[in-house]
Amino acid sequence: MKRLEDHMSSKAKKPAVRAFAKPGRDKVFVTETVHSKEAAINAKMRSVEPKLLGVKLVNYRQTGMRKVWVPCYFMIYDFNVKRNVFFNKSKVFDKSGTVGVVYDANEMHASHYDVMTDGEIPMEEMSLSAMEGNILPDGGSLEQILEDAEYSIRRQILFKAYKTMDSELTRVKLVKFYREAWELEMMYKDRTYTKYAYLDDYGVTNERARGLNTRLSM
Repeated sequence: MKRLEDHMSSKAKKPAVRAFAKPGRDKVFVTETVHSKEAAINAKMRSVEPKLLGVKLVNYRQTGMRKVWVPCYFMIYDFNVKRNVFFNKSKVFDKSGTVGVVYDANEMHASHYDVMTDGEIPMEEMSLSAMEGNILPDGGSLEQILEDAEYSIRRQILFKAYKTMDSELTRVKLVKFYREAWELEMMYKDRTYTKYAYLDDYGVTNERARGLNTRLSM
């Protein structure tokens, strides 16, 4: 990606032992299903059809749905931000800490995950044969996913907090997992939209907009 070439000096360091957790043979990690189909869809529709004084501002027409498993990656990075501040030769103004992200490999975008507040995402192993529905493929290679996630950390999280892209990232955890969901196909003004109603608790209570409400451990 061209945007990363401008920051080669701050490219993420790879740990000596790659922290890529792997499930058992013919199994994958999944988040725990805690919500019913009806509850998940109702929660999603409330979020995409906001109301003003009891009146819906947007009205979608549902045209189809199917059960799916959405591929995601949970990543934790140690970071060190170099501050180009006058009299910073001793590096006393540099900042270091830990940051987490969840990468949606289906839609190819990263979201900040507050490891300090929420801890790690609870997961369990599930055999592939027990997964009812369609298992969605990754939208890109693992290399593309990592590059985009690391750029998002620098641009959407660290830059917002420290106003600099000069940072070093060391990946300390990488886990691929799947989220059970209902894929909703909806129409609005002659356009088709795809939305996902997740059945896990993370989807209802802990999702964060990309880079929003940044909280870093110092």
